[in-house]
Amino acid sequence: MEVSFKDKELERCALDASYGLRKLGASRSKLFWRRLDNIRQSENFESLRSLPGHFHELTGNRASEWACDLDQPYRLVFRAGENADGKIWIEITSAEILEIVDYHK
Repeated sequence: MEVSFKDKELERCALDASYGLRKLGASRSKLFWRRLDNIRQSENFESLRSLPGHFHELTGNRASEWACDLDQPYRLVFRAGENADGKIWIEITSAEILEIVDYHK
């Protein structure tokens, strides 16, 4: 799957290991890179559901976004990288990384 980033800092964390380690810490950066690899290696959004890391759709004011676990309580939040209106998850083959956040607060 093709991956893009909403902001330059997250993109830099993904592309520059030493920067990612400084900004995210050892545990979170390791999981961040692992989850990005999972997303990149997936064929589509539907195939993410079976991967480790609890990939799942969000609801409420975050409908149309997905999340997966990093270090508790933080999640990697992303959405379809293309216009997903009217499409089913098996047809979506790109993702846009939005943020790393604890949205349970």
